[in-house]
Amino acid sequence: MEETIEHHETFIEKIFHCCFDRNKEDFELREDEDISKINSSLLIKTKNELETEFSIFPTSAIREEEIVKIEFTKEGLLKFISNLQYSNYDIIYNENNIKISKRNSSVITDKFPLFRFEITKNKSYFKKIPNLQKLIKTMTEPELRKKWDDNIKVYKIVEKINDNSEIVKIITNKQFGFISEKEFYDKRIEVVNNGVHYLYSSSIPDSNNFISLDYDKAINYICLMIIKEDEDNFYFDCYNQVDININPPDKFIETNLPNKTISFFNKYFEFLNTL
Repeated sequence: MEETIEHHETFIEKIFHCCFDRNKEDFELREDEDISKINSSLLIKTKNELETEFSIFPTSAIREEEIVKIEFTKEGLLKFISNLQYSNYDIIYNENNIKISKRNSSVITDKFPLFRFEITKNKSYFKKIPNLQKLIKTMTEPELRKKWDDNIKVYKIVEKINDNSEIVKIITNKQFGFISEKEFYDKRIEVVNNGVHYLYSSSIPDSNNFISLDYDKAINYICLMIIKEDEDNFYFDCYNQVDININPPDKFIETNLPNKTISFFNKYFEFLNTL
């Protein structure tokens, strides 16, 4: 019995004293306590507290292929994003302050290409220069997004995880005449670090609760927008790796993706100018 009690106290010290900076004495057994009668909810609470304290998403929202590739803390996510930024990409378009490039895979999956979009917008364009938070809200708040983005059929916040993260449902309209309406269920978080705003999202694991017979299920493996500014410009650095159950030929992508990107951001900037 003495060995069992000592092991229990060491575990408590490791979890609570080291991780939460609590006093070990708060969890010591009284002489009349029997360890076999200690409620196991103490350990369950410990796991939940650790998850709340250190993870930006609940475990249930993380896909299997992400678990070993991304540490879902703020620091871990920023490290993953940094690796994306400093990876090698092949440029497919570079004109008018818009650069589009791609790689054939990412560390998350090698089944689909990863696209990168870099956009610079001079602040002189705006009648009233928006702040970075307004740029984010115009992109993420459903009622604002639906006013300018005609790609969107449904945009809904399904669940608020905390002040900075949420689960969203997005249904896109049919595009190019042959790409059907697509349904996404994504976890999303906004992280701000050194004045730079990071908006990261990826799809949640497949669930019967989120299967629709009316729309084609799609998966965002990586969906990231980075926004920063200097005195003269706003800078957007965006990444998207997605499975829409269709694999268009490279020629189609190279022909249509630049115009689609230009149209998307033009509508975004035009709407911002009305606020």
